Amino acid sequence: MIPFEQIRKVMIEGLTSHLGVPIIELDGRGETPPYPFMTYSFTDEGSPIGHMAVTAGGDQLIHFGTVSISVAFQSYTRTRLDSVELANRARDWFLTEGHWVLKDGAGAVVFDVGPSQNLDLQIGEEWERRNGFEVDLRAANVITAPLQPIDEVNLKGVDSHG
Repeated sequence: MIPFEQIRKVMIEGLTSHLGVPIIELDGRGETPPYPFMTYSFTDEGSPIGHMAVTAGGDQLIHFGTVSISVAFQSYTRTRLDSVELANRARDWFLTEGHWVLKDGAGAVVFDVGPSQNLDLQIGEEWERRNGFEVDLRAANVITAPLQPIDEVNLKGVDSHG
């Protein structure tokens, strides 16, 4: 199983602590906090990379593979400059401290941090100042299943060797 909730928890708690602003799920429940804040959204929740390796351990089959996870972040502020600065501070965290926080706390590795892009949106006469970027992670996907050994095999039509 992909440690999805652990990755989300470690990432959001670490980034919230670093930035000092709320980070909420995009299109999540609840009220929108006052500016400034950030949103996150998982855009890829675990695409497999390559084939899974299978080993037997005791009475278990262990399937081990790697998955790619992508998360989009957006800053929301009152001014354009504040939006750029907040998004860049978040990006910097993933490139430095966040890389180690995710690796040690959730077993996920940051392998790409995309550029910060202007995502401003005009709502009526007002502008919502937003900047966004995407982070790509790699994590382990470990699936265990009971080992079901074959005790007997009946081979018909095979010549004996002895």
